Amino acid sequence: MASRAAAEDMGDTKPDTVLGRIAAAGRQERDARAMTLQKAMRLSMAKVADTLMDLPMAVIGAVVQEVSGEAVPDMLDDEVLLMLMDGPRGCVGAAMIDPVVVGGLIQQQTMGKVQPDKGLTRPMTRTDAAVCAPLLDAVIARVTDILDDADDRALIDGFSFGAKAESSRTLAMALEASEYTGVKLTVDMARGARQGEITLILPNPEAREEPHDGTEDGATLHGPAADLSSTVMGLHAELNMVICQMELPLSAVRALAVGDAFPLTPGQFPSVQITTTTGRIVGRGVVGQVDGMRAVKPQRKPLHASQPLRRASDEPMVDMPQVKEFETGRRRAEDADDVSNQELEATMAALEADLAASDLPDLATPVVTADDTTLPDLDDLPDLSDLPDLADLPDLAMRNVG
Repeated sequence: MASRAAAEDMGDTKPDTVLGRIAAAGRQERDARAMTLQKAMRLSMAKVADTLMDLPMAVIGAVVQEVSGEAVPDMLDDEVLLMLMDGPRGCVGAAMIDPVVVGGLIQQQTMGKVQPDKGLTRPMTRTDAAVCAPLLDAVIARVTDILDDADDRALIDGFSFGAKAESSRTLAMALEASEYTGVKLTVDMARGARQGEITLILPNPEAREEPHDGTEDGATLHGPAADLSSTVMGLHAELNMVICQMELPLSAVRALAVGDAFPLTPGQFPSVQITTTTGRIVGRGVVGQVDGMRAVKPQRKPLHASQPLRRASDEPMVDMPQVKEFETGRRRAEDADDVSNQELEATMAALEADLAASDLPDLATPVVTADDTTLPDLDDLPDLSDLPDLADLPDLAMRNVG
């Protein structure tokens, strides 16, 4: 024990003795092999980005620092993507992603190539959070598996994307722990195409408060982390109801005042256009009234308008009479080949038996009786001596008409 204490004390001083130099060399070798939080972040970010998005991404800087709960609001920035991270037993953390990094991830996902940043800024949306969440969740899961230090593993284990924060103020209100650990990563995307920062703010394990929600063993009431599909389907879509469109000169528009009336095109109320913010028509509706308020009832298109039922398997879903295929003589002849000789002989025998039992006359010879006077006698024909001689008929020989 004395020698171990002496060796540990020599870690911060110059190893003047042989034992001190041996201990210092062993500590350096152990630290080089240990998987620290910074090293795990470097390896995991590069591996996950390549596997998940086929994106070359490298962590060129990693800083881990302790942050008090009062100093957390000062770290939050409304210009970046703010994300709420759900942790074990109801605790929450935060993640911030630089807009430069967000833009690079979206370009990689949509175009397959990261282009240099042009300095354009825009508000971060829920779609941006949905695109970045899978990368963040995969990195945290992989880092947890390869960490050597138990304290580092307890710090990051169990965290995943929860929701996008609307502002730094709302995110700061959700962070209630007294002590946090900030992990700031400087990442390089597509071999120098873009560089930005990803920051994690996670509560320290010893500073996490037990949730007071009345559940047993501190079980959390939060549901599972939302996946990409449920997050995208939960996004809000802004629609405009266009009753009519008209063209006015700029002078008339500038002269508009409160109380001015516009003449609407007749018959427009049953055909209101439902458009997006970009003007794309997504449907039509009818103007009505619900609970004293104006409302638009969408007109749903029938299924066959967008998904035609053409295949034979779709026949039961079509409300139409059953139509059989017309069989041609050739088809019937082909089907007749499948009839056996015994079946033909049995059919012919049945027909002969039916003819023999019937009272039909024999059609082979005509039936003429002696009393039949329906036909006139040849001697009763009229005198034909008055007919003109055939020689007096005009010449009907063909003439060549020029």
